[in-house]
Amino acid sequence: MVNQQGYIRPPQHYKFSYSRKASRLLNIQIIDTTCIYVLQNSNYYRHTDEYKNDNNYIRFYADGRFKQQGFKTAFTIEQVNNNNSGIVGFYLLNGNVLKLQFYTDLNGGSDQLEFGMVDEGGNLVLLHENPRTNFCLGYSEKGIRKKISNSYFNPKVYRKVKPEGLTYTSPDW
Repeated sequence: MVNQQGYIRPPQHYKFSYSRKASRLLNIQIIDTTCIYVLQNSNYYRHTDEYKNDNNYIRFYADGRFKQQGFKTAFTIEQVNNNNSGIVGFYLLNGNVLKLQFYTDLNGGSDQLEFGMVDEGGNLVLLHENPRTNFCLGYSEKGIRKKISNSYFNPKVYRKVKPEGLTYTSPDW
C-alpha cells in the first residue's frame, strides 16, 4: 500500500514479527530516540570495485518502531518530523546488537532484515549482507565484529545527529 506521500506502507493488518517483542528489548541508553542516525557520503568496497551508499537517516521511536528515509544533499527537519514519509519497521535491541525489520514492496510486499550494532561512540554500524542468506540469525556483538572484519564490504556507519526542532509524534504503523 502506498500512502499519500508516495511511500510504501504495510497493509492495515500486516503483522511484523518484531512488533510483539520490540517493547521488551528496548534500552534507551543504547538507542537515542531524541536524535537521528545519518549515513552520508559513504562508500563501500568489494575487492577493487567501489559503490556509493545513498544518503539516508534512521529515526528510532521509544516503542520499538523506526523509519528510514533518503535525502539528496541534506535532510530537512520537516522530513524527520513527518511520520508519513520514509520506509517503516520495527527494531529489536539486545545489548549493543540491533536487528531492523522493515516493510518493502519486494515480492508484492514483504519484510526485510538488517543487522548491526551500536558502537562505543553511539553510532549505528549496519552490515551489508542479508542475514537470511548467509548469516546465522542467533548472534552476538562478537559475531558481528567478526563478520565486519571478515567481510568484503565496509559496514554502513550512521552517525548520531541531534537536529534542532526535532519533535516526537507517536508513529502509526
